Amino acid sequence: MHVKSLQPIRRALPLRERIHDRLRNAILTGDLAAGTPVIESEVAARLGASRTPVREALRRLEAEGLLEPRGLRGTVVRELKSDEVECVFEIREALESLAARRAARTIRPGHVERLEAHVDAMADALDDPSEMERQDTAFHDVILSVANGERLKRMLTELREELITYRFFSLSDPTRRRETIDEHRAIVDALRAHDEEGAGLRTAEHIANARAAVMRLTAAEKLKEDAAS
Repeated sequence: MHVKSLQPIRRALPLRERIHDRLRNAILTGDLAAGTPVIESEVAARLGASRTPVREALRRLEAEGLLEPRGLRGTVVRELKSDEVECVFEIREALESLAARRAARTIRPGHVERLEAHVDAMADALDDPSEMERQDTAFHDVILSVANGERLKRMLTELREELITYRFFSLSDPTRRRETIDEHRAIVDALRAHDEEGAGLRTAEHIANARAAVMRLTAAEKLKEDAAS
């Protein structure tokens, strides 16, 4: 898809945020595929906006790791190589499981209730991958806040931003969405019991399963592309 397919935005809404959200959603849903040029002037013309808020939105998307500069082409939708994706997922698996173990030591009933609410919201959004991704992020953010480690938070935030497109990709699969809900419930059970080892193991399994789904789906997409070309 090219930026020409973007729909104009309504001027009554904050421009910078709306432009950012529109582009981010297009990237996460795959409407703007990896490697697609996203040129400031074209986006501004298509959305009926001035170039300043578009420039600010593009910079924010670059900072989030969704876009990368590409010389005279402006920016393009960032693409991670498969071995890089796998490596980053493995690092995230180690750090998320560490956060879960730390959280299990001090988690309180109120935190457990928040986690359960996010899992319930995911179940309600079973047919909405975008909302499931938001709830998944919020779920892990609760655990990270209880884990209480600023350096851990910074490291995980950066990793999640690098993988956000691929996390969304894994949740595009209905089977994976159902599995994700079950995996989150298992994590909550371990945290509620203050089971450090169990919380770490269930979290590691959850991230490993997400990684496997991404690698499987990515391979399937490549086979389709090769067959079509």
